[in-house]
Amino acid sequence: MIMKKIAVLLVLVLFTPFLYTKSVKVAAVQLEVSVGTYLSDEIFIAEMEERVARAVREFAPDLIVFPEYTSVFPAVTPYLSYTEGRNSVEDIFMAIREDHSDIGSIRDLFVGQSERMESLMARWGTLARKYNVMILGGTYFAYEEGKLTNRLFVYGPGGDRNYSQDKFFLTDFETDVVGLSSGSPEKPGGLYVIDKHIVFTICRDTFLERWEKLYDGADLWIDIKANGETYGEEQVSLFSRALPARLSDADVDYGLTLCLNGRFLELFWEGESSFMGKTEESVHTFLRTSSPRKEDILYFVLD
Repeated sequence: MIMKKIAVLLVLVLFTPFLYTKSVKVAAVQLEVSVGTYLSDEIFIAEMEERVARAVREFAPDLIVFPEYTSVFPAVTPYLSYTEGRNSVEDIFMAIREDHSDIGSIRDLFVGQSERMESLMARWGTLARKYNVMILGGTYFAYEEGKLTNRLFVYGPGGDRNYSQDKFFLTDFETDVVGLSSGSPEKPGGLYVIDKHIVFTICRDTFLERWEKLYDGADLWIDIKANGETYGEEQVSLFSRALPARLSDADVDYGLTLCLNGRFLELFWEGESSFMGKTEESVHTFLRTSSPRKEDILYFVLD
């Protein structure tokens, strides 16, 4: 009798984790933005809530993901009147600087709006709590300890920020025009959604092989992008050298590439979002958005 009880206990210890393993449902919003998206903070939050509400209604996800730069441009909202008759970022900034002596660079503009932006980002937490879902609200330019960084952030269903990660491998626009600093090269831990370990890279970071060993053993690798080039053959080839190439050599079975679409002033973004996974032969794309130039939502279940 004692041996039988021991055997039952061993079965429970060994197999309970598998019996109670749960799937994770993910909604990935390939967001299309315009100047109209950022006319006011209320408009921005209302438009983001529309996407969150739609995803919850159609799929009831555990995690909703938005692409890189989703939350960057509300910082410019107070200065949109300067865009009248101007489309060039340089011309608009010159006009702003004439009226605001405290703004000597584009970096100064984002630093000056940083406190307001932190308050606005907290409203993603309000949405997460309202819809009882975890939300990755893209990235924004965060100012902390004298550094301005391109920061990814995640809010949990309780409304608190559960995770943040700064971009490491910056573009020329981010360093030369905006004046961003690289994030720490220390290992980002990612986070757990239910029992699935999810890790992240931000656009160009995904080209760096260093992540392959750092992320070994994760369940899902999410790469959020704002690709500012026409999505033609060259960009298709470039995308293949990002997350698909990393998954090939990493101990991670599934990946999501998620792109921003649309225009803001003279800036534009295009790119095809996709959910992929490793098969015996290669990295296979299971789902892709209908177009690299318009809004779409990918829904998938991570078992």
